[in-house]
Amino acid sequence: MNRASSPLSLATIEQEILAGGLENVGSGRGVMARPAGNNSLTFFMNDEDVDEEEEEAEMEGVAEDVTIDNLSMELSSLDTSQTSQASVEEETSKQRERVLTDKYLAGQLSFKDFVSEINGEEDDEEELVSDDDEEWRPPGKRVKPGKTSRATSPESAKNKSNRESFEEELEQSQKSQLKRKKKVGGGTRRKRLDPALQGLMGEANLRFARGDAETAERMCMEVIRQDPTAPEPFQTLATLYEEQGEIERSLQFGLLAAHLAPQDGEEWARLADMSLEQGEMVQAADCYRKAVDADPGVARYHFTRAGLLERMGDKKGALRCYKRLLADLNMDQGEEFMQATKAIATLLHDKEDLEEAKKYFEEAFSRHGDCVTSEDVNLFLELLITLNQSQQALTICCEWCSVQFSADQSHKDLSNLEPEDQLAAFTELLVPEDLAADIRAKLVVILVGLRASHLTTELCEMFLEAETDQFGDLMLDMGEAMLKEKLWTKALPFYEKLVESERYGEAAVWLQLAECQANTNLLEMAEKSYRKVVELAPHVYQARLQLSLIMHKLGRAEDALDTLRQDEQQELLNPHLMFERCQMLLAENKIEEFLSKGKLLFSRHFVTIRNKDELHAISSAKKMSSKNKALNEVRNFRCEPLTEEFGPEFGTTGKITVEQEFGMFRRMCEILFEQERYVELQRVTFSALGSPVFTRKAEIIKECEFLCLLSSFFNGDSYHAYNLVRELVIKNVNNNSVWNLFNLVIMRADDVRHNRFLMRLMSRNPDNLALGILNGHNCLVAGTYKYSLGEYMSAFKADSSNPLVALMLGLTFCHMACQKFSAKKHSLVVQACSFLNTYKSLRGDCQEVNYNIGRAMHQLSLLPAALFYYKKGLEMGPSIKQEEGKDGHNMFDLSREIAFNMSLIYSSSGNMDLARMYTEKYITV
Repeated sequence: MNRASSPLSLATIEQEILAGGLENVGSGRGVMARPAGNNSLTFFMNDEDVDEEEEEAEMEGVAEDVTIDNLSMELSSLDTSQTSQASVEEETSKQRERVLTDKYLAGQLSFKDFVSEINGEEDDEEELVSDDDEEWRPPGKRVKPGKTSRATSPESAKNKSNRESFEEELEQSQKSQLKRKKKVGGGTRRKRLDPALQGLMGEANLRFARGDAETAERMCMEVIRQDPTAPEPFQTLATLYEEQGEIERSLQFGLLAAHLAPQDGEEWARLADMSLEQGEMVQAADCYRKAVDADPGVARYHFTRAGLLERMGDKKGALRCYKRLLADLNMDQGEEFMQATKAIATLLHDKEDLEEAKKYFEEAFSRHGDCVTSEDVNLFLELLITLNQSQQALTICCEWCSVQFSADQSHKDLSNLEPEDQLAAFTELLVPEDLAADIRAKLVVILVGLRASHLTTELCEMFLEAETDQFGDLMLDMGEAMLKEKLWTKALPFYEKLVESERYGEAAVWLQLAECQANTNLLEMAEKSYRKVVELAPHVYQARLQLSLIMHKLGRAEDALDTLRQDEQQELLNPHLMFERCQMLLAENKIEEFLSKGKLLFSRHFVTIRNKDELHAISSAKKMSSKNKALNEVRNFRCEPLTEEFGPEFGTTGKITVEQEFGMFRRMCEILFEQERYVELQRVTFSALGSPVFTRKAEIIKECEFLCLLSSFFNGDSYHAYNLVRELVIKNVNNNSVWNLFNLVIMRADDVRHNRFLMRLMSRNPDNLALGILNGHNCLVAGTYKYSLGEYMSAFKADSSNPLVALMLGLTFCHMACQKFSAKKHSLVVQACSFLNTYKSLRGDCQEVNYNIGRAMHQLSLLPAALFYYKKGLEMGPSIKQEEGKDGHNMFDLSREIAFNMSLIYSSSGNMDLARMYTEKYITV
């Protein structure tokens, strides 16, 4: 027989026969096939091949026996070493447990810390065991040597592989067994004591029974010393100490005994009760957790533990406990399931997680519908109403409370309608007679929320006929739902009935009654109700506000103002009431009182400016923190208090929007401007810069800065006006209106700070036309005509159609021609006349142009030409006509200036009559 071949299965032989015939099977092998008479084949092997194979099997068997004997000797030595190592580890573990037990009994460790120390080691061991288990594979069947392919693996390699795999499997199996023996805690810790310790323990129990407690205690301590994992001595000691009245020590040993013995829920519950008697709530909760682990199906343990956690303030732990209870309960514990669901919903309601609470209610109703009570339905409906899910709430009412509707239309017609349209089509509500009043009231709230209040008439009449003291809370809920939907007429009877009761005649109910009366146009009755609210609760500012509005509607403005009056010295001022009072004062045209109360209202967040130094500090800083810091530095330097010592106090109720308050501030500024009270205007506007309320809005603080600019300008404070307009110019360098305002400010300024500012700004904006003209003006005023000429020329090249630039060029040449040491005066005069003519052509022939050219001729002492242009200007009249019906002098009329200049010319020439004639004709006072 060929040694490289391997035994073939019957299926393989059959396939080869079908593929190539009998010859294909028998060729090259010691197998023969012979056909039989029943159309079957008989297979047999040659005798020589059989003998050879038996000899080979015997040889291999002998070799394997030798190998196995050697392996058995090695494994026995390995087992001995493993056993000794396990005994050492077990002794170390016992020593550690003994130390922890001694610390616990000495009071150095709490029971929770003791268990965590023990279980910490156990958890690590269990993790190692689980890791080992993941890699462990069950040993396979040993294959006979004669059936292993010798072509792929030699005999020696095969023996070595089998040996190594067997050693690894045996080592892993022994390790896992040792680790499982070391595992402690729960029911797996229970083991039988040694016979000697059993005898000692029996003797201790006997001594204890005979009353020799001291000897029994020593014997138990000896058992604990030798085997700290045995529960029996701890149990005996716990009983012993309990009889001696040492409850705390008995509890300590009882906890250890329960921890070492098999898990017993009742024992853990008893220990929890003992812990509670000792005031140990945390320990009691841990004991109940052990009881839950021992008997998960006992709901009492879950409820008691959750209640303890709630008392300790651990809401999350209580919630987890209830959730575990739901998972551990059986299908026949429906009442406990519903009770736990309600507890979970209460905790979730405290967390404001109403959607999650709704899911638990839905699950409870679907799983244990036979245990649902009217109280459960009531709680579920209250939750759905809070979530504003009225449609689902109505479905619950119909499904669990047998609520029905009737309509005049057929069922087919109603089925095609939307839910809201269906409710509108219903004409009657059918409610069972035994339905609870709470659910009836919630049904009214639901239907009102679904805009089907026409179906609630009978239910509302039933509650209106009932006793208020008994059903007052339900009537309040229905009334609030109707107020929410603005059903004032329908809610009015409920509140009229409620205020008649002493129990419910509170300020809040009177306030809602007054609101219903006011919206139903019962103003006089609403006034009485609001007065009752003010009497019962003077701090409710909404009542005073609404009362004043009603009085104002009734034409009693003074009474309305008196209602909003607050004592600034004794009362905590309400900003909303004061704001409304200011608005009413303004409407009644009481300006002075409006300004006074408005300043008082703004004083709660405005800065009080005491002097000019503080005004400068406020205006120079940009950030709010910098303003406060600068203001404090000024006050510290002047040795003044940082805050106002005397002043009214404002409450936090009654919010006013920033836009409303700023609107009133603008109106106050307009009144001060109209009355030309510029000093007050500047103080108020700069105080607004220190307001943290206005600073939150960028557009508001920007407008406050502009108001500060205007107030400074009109008050003649050019210093602060220039500082403000300079910032405005930097941000809006291409705005012509801003440049005009800048010119107005610097015209009134007493210094020349703007010169350097304009030069620096020109370097950053070289193409700006306004900057070029202003720099030209500065040079012209300073007498540096050549520099001004250069600036004007650059501006004229940039905008050759600007008549002002042409006029300034002409005037500059006139000034240069009038200089004492200037050369080529004739050329300068000709150029001046050229630019003046250009100015005339660009501006047009008008009084202004003729006056300016005549003034230039007058300066050059060309008096005939000057008189020509002056007379022409007098003939043409003002360039801009005065509006019809407006009295007074036209500010654009230059007749007076022209007549005065002509009188000067005639006076210098000696013609006093003409001079007097022009003066008397055009210059009058």
